[in-house]
Amino acid sequence: MNEIDLAYTQAPTGLIMPAMPQLITTSVYGIAALIFVIFAIRLAIKQKSAIPIYLLIGSMLTLYLEPVVDLLGNAVHPQIGQFNVITTNGHPVPLAVLIGYIWYFAALPLLCYQKILDQSLNQHFVWKSFAGVIISAALVEQIPLYFGVWVYYGYQPFKIGFMPSWWFFANTAAVILPFLSIYALMPKLRGAQQIIICFIMPCAAFMGHAGAGWPMYNALGTDTETTSSTLIQFASIASSLFAILIVWTYMQMINLPKSSKN
Repeated sequence: MNEIDLAYTQAPTGLIMPAMPQLITTSVYGIAALIFVIFAIRLAIKQKSAIPIYLLIGSMLTLYLEPVVDLLGNAVHPQIGQFNVITTNGHPVPLAVLIGYIWYFAALPLLCYQKILDQSLNQHFVWKSFAGVIISAALVEQIPLYFGVWVYYGYQPFKIGFMPSWWFFANTAAVILPFLSIYALMPKLRGAQQIIICFIMPCAAFMGHAGAGWPMYNALGTDTETTSSTLIQFASIASSLFAILIVWTYMQMINLPKSSKN
């Protein structure tokens, strides 16, 4: 293998998954997922609609986002002793992520289901949700990261706790864009057409994360120990700003009002 093939930061291999933290993380995430599964089922029965169930399915299909953004964003889940669900691009993904995605991606549309039905969403509410998701993402990852349930490797600047800040923003864009897509499509979907919600969710999540993350994907695709730290810092800031930009752009595209009409 020639030198150019190794001109990027290598993912650590042979990492051992900490057994008890993995079990606790999986259990806690599982309890949260169960709450939203029950909530979705009750909502489906109340509304006599399969859409809440489609939101659950869509959130689980979004699992395929994880190994791709892990590869591009220099993140890895310890390989040895992992409760593995899928492995693509050489990146194994544990059960905790699948369970976590159920509430990570389905929570917002489920909790705002009435707003989606009434088409009463506005930009002010979306920005509050954006801030709420960032705070939630910042908090929910700290303890698993501390115990090494997953790892961000290479030089990634502006960490808050144990998590690089650009990940907060890219993850949030990946949550908000499916939410806005479902909102915009809801009046247009009838009957069996509604099943496309299952697939729009992962597609829009990819759009959100990649739209925000591409500066950092490319910066982290270098040897981060020898690449200019200023360049990587600039890419981190750019990815954070792009997350805000694409959410704003998306709201303009679907003609979301700035505030409530009331």
